[in-house]
Amino acid sequence: KDSFIFDFALMRLIEPTSKLRTIRLLEKYFDILYSERTVYRKLLKIVNRKESIEAVALKCAKEMLQDDLALILYDVTTLYFETFKSDELRTEGFSKDNKPQQPQIVVGLIVTREGFPLSYEVFAGNTFEGKTMLAVLNNFIKRNGVNRRVVVADAAMLSQENIKELR
Repeated sequence: KDSFIFDFALMRLIEPTSKLRTIRLLEKYFDILYSERTVYRKLLKIVNRKESIEAVALKCAKEMLQDDLALILYDVTTLYFETFKSDELRTEGFSKDNKPQQPQIVVGLIVTREGFPLSYEVFAGNTFEGKTMLAVLNNFIKRNGVNRRVVVADAAMLSQENIKELR
């Protein structure tokens, strides 16, 4: 059985770091060897399984954590790239990391009250974070049949328009 996901997740829990450093640490501490090419190939396969992974996360939250999902937390972060080349997704935008010339992406994340991740969406780097919340929440609610919910988000997400839509 392929233990890549377990190995990679465990190492990144021990030391959250880049993919390349994770490869080096797995070798250094556990004598586990993965080539850079293997890692990127396997990560591409994982991305294609996003819906099924989120379904398992939701099931764990409900069954193991006894969470009724009545309270979900939403936040946004930006991730920048060490390059100056943009594409459709990686674009310049408002940078929380003070790197306005470097392309970035915007990531919207839904978690439980304990911080257990349930769902995420990725947006182009020039997307205003207040425009992400409704799309992510609506997709999550539709896919998972969440009926009752309290949404907690920061002020940037809670425009009058978004509050009206949430109601």
